[in-house]
Amino acid sequence: MVVTSCGSIRVDDKQGFALCNVPQLAQLERVEVRECSRWPCLALAGRKGTYQITFTPRTNEAINNVKSDIHAWVKLPFLAKNQGPIRVPMPRETNQPLCRYLTSGCPVNPGVTTTVKKSVTIPIQARMAQGNVVVEVSVKDDRERVLTCFYAPVVVA
Repeated sequence: MVVTSCGSIRVDDKQGFALCNVPQLAQLERVEVRECSRWPCLALAGRKGTYQITFTPRTNEAINNVKSDIHAWVKLPFLAKNQGPIRVPMPRETNQPLCRYLTSGCPVNPGVTTTVKKSVTIPIQARMAQGNVVVEVSVKDDRERVLTCFYAPVVVA
C-alpha cells in the first residue's frame, strides 16, 4: 500500500486511521506497512508496498473464502474546486481472493486470529491526486459480509 525506506510501522494507532462505518464480523487487531518507518507513510507511484492486516473473526462458523477491495479517496485536478474526493478502485485490487495470502489459509475459523500479508503496486496514475489520499481497505467473506474495513491516509509522490 505504501512505500518508503526500510522498517515497519503500525498504522492502526495513528491519527487519521479509522474503521469504516459498517458492521464488521471481525475484530481488527492491527495493520502494519512494511516499507513505512514513519507517519504519514509515503506511497511512491509505480512501486510495490507490503501490508499486513491481522484480525480475529467473531463468527459462529468457518469462513470458506476471503476477498479484498482496495479503493482510494482522491481529489483530482479536473474536478470542481468545491467537489470533495472521489472513490477510485485500485487497479487489480478489487474483489481479489485472499486465501493464499492468509497465514492460516482458508477456511478461517471463528475466534482464530489470522493475518493477511500482501504486496500491492501503487498505480502511476496516483500522481494525479491532489493533497492527501485516503486508502480504503475492505476484507469480506464469500457472502459479501465485511470482516474488517478501514481507512488509512497516505501521501502520494
